[in-house]
Amino acid sequence: MSHSTSTLTTQQREKENAVLWATVLDTILLFFITSAGLMSGSMTALSEIIRYTLLLAIEYITYVVLRRTHRGMFSEFEYGTGKIERITNLLVAFGLILSSMYIFSKVISMDDSSPMSTNTLMLTMIATTINLILNYYFSIAFIRSNQTESSVIISSQIASRIAKTVASAVVLGVFLVALWLPDPISARIVDRWGSLFITGYMIVIAYGLIKESLPEILDRTIPEPEHYQILRILAENVDQYDGFSGYKARRSGKDLFILLNLCFFSTYTLEQIETRLSPIRQAFETELPGANLTIEPKIMDKH
Repeated sequence: MSHSTSTLTTQQREKENAVLWATVLDTILLFFITSAGLMSGSMTALSEIIRYTLLLAIEYITYVVLRRTHRGMFSEFEYGTGKIERITNLLVAFGLILSSMYIFSKVISMDDSSPMSTNTLMLTMIATTINLILNYYFSIAFIRSNQTESSVIISSQIASRIAKTVASAVVLGVFLVALWLPDPISARIVDRWGSLFITGYMIVIAYGLIKESLPEILDRTIPEPEHYQILRILAENVDQYDGFSGYKARRSGKDLFILLNLCFFSTYTLEQIETRLSPIRQAFETELPGANLTIEPKIMDKH
């Protein structure tokens, strides 16, 4: 069942608004950077445009996933909602690798004497400065919104924003040096090194996305210590239920999902059953924080 906007918590609203405004402003800025960067003839600008575009795709997916998660619209997935975002991350990672290969081939085949437009490069530098400010601002905004009610999605955005801030600072430095040098050949050499840095940085980002996302696409069984922990919690609360017909537990990425099948005599009302389940839920929240616990009560006759 989906939840209306009015049922969202303050923290959920803050997260959605932060991601929404970041995506909108990044999209507007992308048009400016693309227009000025392509006209400048700078390979660093071209590299930044490609990196910017591919990472912006993740922001769009993140916003959609975040909204649907907050509204309970992923109930059709048995084990979590992170696969959609992770698969998107993998696609973007492979896009970054292919783009970096293309940029590298362009850089090594480019003549150092090929001209760059100083005026449009200044416009690109202005756009990069705005981008640096936005990345820093939204890094702080995401960190603040994630303090009270932590979210894996927002945590990924925080890491992404910090990486973007570093890249924007380096690109801005390259543009400043290129504009400061009076010799166009020296400026082009600096620009080539700047594009090579962005190319390498794209590979690093792609590696991080693949390393983080690939293991989280597949569900996996939990280790023996966690099985023992679940059974211990059930044993400590054995007085709260009348029968036990098994459990299922899996990890989907970093998330732990537990399904308990507990039996109760038919003499209990639903309210009484819920009261008896309360300490069990509390025990799991204490012992396995962050676990997604589902309890399916089954009614049995008392003999």
